Amino acid sequence: MDCLCETGQDVFQVDPALLARLAGPESGWRDHALPCPDGSVHFRVGRIGSGISLTTSDCRLRGDYRSRIDHGGAVGVLAFGLSGISLFGCGDAAPRHTVRAGDVWLFRLDDAPITRVTPAQEQAGMLAVKFDLNRVGEALVGAGLDRMPGGTRAVRLGRSEAGAGRLRPLLDNGLTSPLDRLMAESAALGMLAHWLAPLSNDSSLADHTMGEGVLDDGERRGLARVADLLLSDLCHPPSLDRLAETAGMSHARLNRCFRKAYGQTVFAWLRDRRLERAEHGLRSGGQSVTEIAFLCGFSSSSHFASAFRERHGCSPAEFRRRC
Repeated sequence: MDCLCETGQDVFQVDPALLARLAGPESGWRDHALPCPDGSVHFRVGRIGSGISLTTSDCRLRGDYRSRIDHGGAVGVLAFGLSGISLFGCGDAAPRHTVRAGDVWLFRLDDAPITRVTPAQEQAGMLAVKFDLNRVGEALVGAGLDRMPGGTRAVRLGRSEAGAGRLRPLLDNGLTSPLDRLMAESAALGMLAHWLAPLSNDSSLADHTMGEGVLDDGERRGLARVADLLLSDLCHPPSLDRLAETAGMSHARLNRCFRKAYGQTVFAWLRDRRLERAEHGLRSGGQSVTEIAFLCGFSSSSHFASAFRERHGCSPAEFRRRC
């Protein structure tokens, strides 16, 4: 694992051998501080088991801080925002994925580096659970991450309003004994399964939903880019102007193509994806109906209830009781 960091006009090359040792201790956690004249950047790294490791970061900065990390292999990263904000980019793309406190993101890196920009702020903290794709690649395929365009994938899975509370099985685990690491491995895999489940149930990603017979290759590629952008963050969709620009089409043509492919307009399709995500939340429990409404991008619980009743013929609370 190689890491290049810069702040202001200074650039720091961190010893790859040191980072490799940090990523793979025999037991316990290891702490490390990266050079930063405009504040402090601390990492805590621990290995859980074969192909799974944890990294917590704590940044306190008076100036923007940039880092580029090459993991030296194909990995998936389940990222939990603990405080502040950070921006991430996959491969050579400019950082455009914003991880805020409470956000849960999944990055799939097919031998590609990841770039992080941490703006100046009092504190920005994250937990990253890194999985070797040899271990979890089949699960990511089942969640549709092989059908999203490009060699790298980034998806905002939702928000965890409980914050660090639900991460205590990982954050408070000393990783000092085989039993500790076994418990942490179980917790990490359970978290991955929990956050992937809504994607696995999302029929919108299936190849057969695209009306290939009525769209040309350019239109299909444009719709794929738009769907990728919308699914990456259901709560904060871009404007129709931005979506049309992404597809390389006019507003009217984009909606016509969406109707041909999916039988509905862009934002009707987005509402259905939000409702599918909400259905999973209602089945799994643990969050109130109001929390699920906001986590899935609805502006209010009443708006959510109205849309849900239109689709299912019952209220979200009734749906939960039946399940």
